[in-house]
Amino acid sequence: MKYTPLYEKHKALGAKFMEFGGFDMPLQYTGIIDEHLTVRNKAGIFDVSHMGEIFIEGKDALEYCEYLTPNRVSNLLPGQSQYTFLLNERAGVIDDLIIYRISENEFMLCVNASNIEKDYDWCLTNKKGNVRITDRSPDMGMLSVQGPFAKEVMRKIFLSVEGLKRLNFSYTDFEHKHLMISRTGYTGEDGFECFIDKDTVVGLWNSIMEAGRPYGIKPIGLGARDTLRAEMGYPLYGMELNEDTTPYEANLGWVIKMDKQQFIGKSSLMKIMETGLTKKLEGIVMNGRSIPRHKNYVLFKDKIIGEVTTGTYSPSLSKGIAMAYIDNDVSSSEVGVDIRGILHTGSLIQLPFVKK
Repeated sequence: MKYTPLYEKHKALGAKFMEFGGFDMPLQYTGIIDEHLTVRNKAGIFDVSHMGEIFIEGKDALEYCEYLTPNRVSNLLPGQSQYTFLLNERAGVIDDLIIYRISENEFMLCVNASNIEKDYDWCLTNKKGNVRITDRSPDMGMLSVQGPFAKEVMRKIFLSVEGLKRLNFSYTDFEHKHLMISRTGYTGEDGFECFIDKDTVVGLWNSIMEAGRPYGIKPIGLGARDTLRAEMGYPLYGMELNEDTTPYEANLGWVIKMDKQQFIGKSSLMKIMETGLTKKLEGIVMNGRSIPRHKNYVLFKDKIIGEVTTGTYSPSLSKGIAMAYIDNDVSSSEVGVDIRGILHTGSLIQLPFVKK
């Protein structure tokens, strides 16, 4: 089991823990619903130091990143970032990530904790040109501040966040260490993600908590992180995304730039565009009080038409919700979900569940 630099801090705050991506991570502190609503209405701070940071540098770094990922990296100016993927040759998702353009010839991939080693190996295996690829994940800590008051909290410490736009980032100093602040997040709320040396992340946590006290900031665990992203219809690797699922099936085709000259997985995506999809990711809002769960079957007229990827309780809607891959030829808006052998009804909706 691995631990983030804030592990002792989480224990002192009374967190309940769970294993995630090989790390012992806080699941909740005061409770998932309370933490969820804190982020929706005030501000919350997340320890996301388990995430990975892979750096790509060199004179051919841009050309290599264009080949490695399906989004158009050349659109980025230094100080900007974009959501994208690592795809295999079948166009299945190896990982979803955010790529940051630090300078003309330097990029950072922020990748999922469970995929760090796999992603790093994939980058090395597909290395092209004059580039250096470095996994700096063990040396870095990462915090996320999310919620309607996130900006107010952060600008009490860093004035530089005032003009920072969505998917942009900047650098400042904290305790004599370089700090990268990005206006990104995984909750649907306004927010910032901070990348800093692992030895300084505890001090940064303490400063943010102190600055956020007037705004009701609270530490937030993985439980609320999951319900927040589910309400927004954001995918989670291992649930909605895997190496047998393409971005088109996950409603993420907007990321793909097919007019790029070449990238890994492009030929398979071209074939999929010709043949069409057999399944698509849909949202389900339950009609009663039932709560769907991962792997529950979705049915229409006694026929299995899909399977739940994410099922949970939505604190914002006070209803059970699910994301599920549904057969592409289903036209009904009403479906059933098999929960422990009992069929519960729900309505198909277009994601997200909560409009922001």
